[in-house]
Amino acid sequence: MDAGRTVRRRHYCTLHLYDMIVVGGNSAAEDALLLTGIAQKVILVHRRGTLRATGICHEPLQQAKNPEFCWNSTITQLLHGDNLTGVRLQNLRTGEETDLTCDAIFISVGRQPATELVAGQLERDSSEYIIADKTTRTNLPGVYAVGDVQTKPLRQVVTAVADGAVAVHAAEQYLAGGETT
Repeated sequence: MDAGRTVRRRHYCTLHLYDMIVVGGNSAAEDALLLTGIAQKVILVHRRGTLRATGICHEPLQQAKNPEFCWNSTITQLLHGDNLTGVRLQNLRTGEETDLTCDAIFISVGRQPATELVAGQLERDSSEYIIADKTTRTNLPGVYAVGDVQTKPLRQVVTAVADGAVAVHAAEQYLAGGETT
């Protein structure tokens, strides 16, 4: 099985009938809330009996019309042929396993940027995202931060692509000896 075909990570434009999110804290609750507006049903699987999300994320999710919650559960197996057909869940309290039909899985268990390579070289915020200006410039001339490693309010493919276009323009200007705008 090609995991890239069956497990989707934060790509909101590939929804079909039913979707599933593996939930953790604020980031997963935000993702689930976004999905409730565009999916027929959102099933949230969480290993505890409640979300750790803050009220600003948790309350709107509880009031949405189409989420379902599978508390105290984990996914133990992906069910599939050529495509994903569902998952096997295990209740962590009882050990009982159940199969659940779904078209897609969105794994959202937090955001940890992969910025260890630049530790001590580029400025990072308290969450380890690289600090960059609107042209994607970092504190080190000639180094640009694009996509999900950069401090910004929204993390999606479309914003990463836009960052890349801005960075190319800024890098061309830098290499030509000019200032970036």
